[in-house]
Parts: sequence; C-alpha cells; structure tokens
Amino acid sequence: RYKALCAVVIDVGTGHTRSGLAGDKHPRSVVPSQAEGGPILTHGVVTNWDRLEELWHRVLYQELGVCSKEVAVLATDSPPSLAVNREKIAELLFEGFGVPAMLVLPRSLLVAYSYGRPTGVVVGSGAGVSYAAGVRGGYTLPHATFRLDMAGDALTLYLGQLLKSRGVHLGTNQLRHLKETCCWVLPRTGGTGEPPNPPSTSDLLLGNEGSRCPEALLAPTTLGLPGPGLLKQAALSLSLCKVPPGHTPPSVLLAGGTTLLRGFPQRLATELGVPVEADPHRRSAAWMGGSLAASLDAFQDAWVPREAYEESGPAAVHPRCY
Repeated sequence: RYKALCAVVIDVGTGHTRSGLAGDKHPRSVVPSQAEGGPILTHGVVTNWDRLEELWHRVLYQELGVCSKEVAVLATDSPPSLAVNREKIAELLFEGFGVPAMLVLPRSLLVAYSYGRPTGVVVGSGAGVSYAAGVRGGYTLPHATFRLDMAGDALTLYLGQLLKSRGVHLGTNQLRHLKETCCWVLPRTGGTGEPPNPPSTSDLLLGNEGSRCPEALLAPTTLGLPGPGLLKQAALSLSLCKVPPGHTPPSVLLAGGTTLLRGFPQRLATELGVPVEADPHRRSAAWMGGSLAASLDAFQDAWVPREAYEESGPAAVHPRCY
C-alpha cells in the first residue's frame, strides 16, 4: 500500500543521526544529534522532544529534501523500547509532520535484519548506551534484552581521567580520536598483549592505558558502576535464547561504533564461545536494517497508517511497533 510512497529511515543515536531513503545501501545523511541547547538523547532515550522535532525538521527538509506529507517514516528506538516513547514518536510524526504512515522498531531487530539473521543476540554499543538483545524469528525477546548506560562517550571520559592523572590534558575530540585509533580490547580476561590487528601507537599512552580504557565497558566495576558489564549481559542474553538440543546456538551480531575497537569481536568470541559477526559498516547497522526492511513488499502491511492513528490515537502504534 505504501510502496508507491517514498519511505524514509531515521536512526537517531546519542552521537549521530543517520537518515536516508528505504532501499539505499548507506545513509544519505549523517549529522550530529547534539543540539545547541543540550543533548536530545540521554543514554539512548529521548529527553528533549522539542530538539528532536527540530532535528527531524532539518533531516527531512534540508538533508533529504522530501515532503513529510508524502513519505512514510521508519524511526528507530533504543532497546528495551518504552511504550511511552513509541507513542510520543507517533504523535510527533503524525501531528507535527503530517506523515501518511510511520513505524517505530528497536535497533536490535533492525541490526538483525541488516545481517540477514532472523535469530541472534545483538550486542550494540554506540556513544551513549550499550545493550545485549535477543532476537528470534524476527521478533525481539524482552526477557533477553539488557542495557548498560555506558558506551563510547564514557570510555572517552575515562581515557581522559587516566591521562589527567599524570598531567596530560586533551580535549574531547583529541581523546575520542586517541581512543578509536590507539586503544584495544585484551584477548581474554586477565590477558596481555595486543589484538590480531594492532592499533596505531601513541606516545601519549603508557603501560596498559590502551587496554584499561575499553575494559571498563566489559567490567564497569572499574569505574565504580554496579551491575554486570556488556560481556556478562551478552552471556546472559545468550543463555535466555534457548535452542533445542543439537541445534547451533545463535550468533552474536555486533552494532555501533564502539564495537569497532580493536580486538572487540575476538574477545567476545573467545569469552562467549559462539560465532561473532562483525560487519565493517556496523556503525550504521540499525539504519541499514531499516532501509532493507522498509523496501520489501512484504513489509508494506506493517506500517501504522494515519487512519489508525486518527481512530485510536498514539496507542495505535503498539500492535505493530514491537
């Protein structure tokens, strides 16, 4: 029904917003999500809806150059997805932009789509939030979904603290670049050495600082944060994605820029004992999955049409946005 319309996919992350047309292989636009008045998202959850509306206005009208009344919009949501957030997104798109149809889907499900895997455990880590989420048969598994309010931005700050303790002061952009190019994840707990593809070297990092920084993501107690790290969350999610005896356990599917740290896929594969798939373009995995899904003929009945919203209000999203 909506295949004749141009469909837009918008993935708003804590750090960047990726957008483009359904069927494209890569986003047409990547812009910072940070607004002048402060963050739009905090740990992956929208906390400033007015700024989000301004951002979407820029994306639709300036970046993509489309008319919102002529496009169906697929938006992403951070797992675990909150019902109130989905309702608010529907209200904003239908009332604020007048779209004919929309849909909200969790990033974990769209990441699985991008890998062509209807079943798996998605391990994602971007700028503001990390998560491990089970997906089975094209549906998310809420009981096997866990989030960690720590990701790339926290690692950047931690690296800054490590350097500051011995008198080295760098700006945020310098620290982020140093983290992305010179830090690595140790092969195993308590291990030593470097990953198979060594990162760049820097005179700014001494001793084990290059590995201590990302280790905090896997073991947050390093920063004094309670609860399990991303590695334990992934193991728990895997244990809850039960498979019949004799069947191959689900693969781990990586998403988000922080999972691009050297040695990250190898560490998870070693510790979890299952295959780990790491697409080189996984920074945009959720957007790519949305682009693929929204372009399929079989997907067109999944949209929430304006008529349903006018009849039931924001609650119309719940039967289809899962």
